[in-house]
Amino acid sequence: MSETWDEDGDPWIVKGVTRAFENDWFGIDAHDVIRPDGRPGQYGVIRVRRLAVGVLPIEADGRVHMVGQWRFPLGRYSWEMPEGGGEPGEDAHDCAIRELAEETGVRAQTLLKVLEMDLSNSLTDEKAVIFIATDLAPGDAEPEATEVLRHRTAHFRDVLARVADGRIRDSLTVAAVLRAHHMAVTGQLPPLLAEEMLRQGD
Repeated sequence: MSETWDEDGDPWIVKGVTRAFENDWFGIDAHDVIRPDGRPGQYGVIRVRRLAVGVLPIEADGRVHMVGQWRFPLGRYSWEMPEGGGEPGEDAHDCAIRELAEETGVRAQTLLKVLEMDLSNSLTDEKAVIFIATDLAPGDAEPEATEVLRHRTAHFRDVLARVADGRIRDSLTVAAVLRAHHMAVTGQLPPLLAEEMLRQGD
């Protein structure tokens, strides 16, 4: 057991790389490697082309905008915050504004970057950036053709409860809600907003 946060060097030796599959969203690279134990092997890595971006929109009264949709890879319905993939080269802030407007119609005057994440880091190099959006104004949603979305609001305490009991499982949403709660209780959000977010039900 280590008592420090020291980091070790790369124990893998890469002998060659072959692109096994590629589409508009990701590629799969097959690496011929020498493993840390000295034995030869192969390591497949999914190289994702787009940055994952999520935005947690919180109204002044503590309500959170949530989006529900069927997630094809999981084969089930998922309630989550507005999310999407940035176009190659697109700024994460601009992507968050676009996805929020597309999926909910909401426009945000204030957007705060609160987290950067590595997703499923044993399989993929996919990265994510998470924002909290405040000072919100309503508008008309414009979802993509592949998206059949429900949009609702729920008080932050209810969203937090659904994260805690596993009804909300989307990783970006879970991380965003827990980060927002931490910011509210540690004074990193505007006091009135934090008070509303942490207010218990009647």
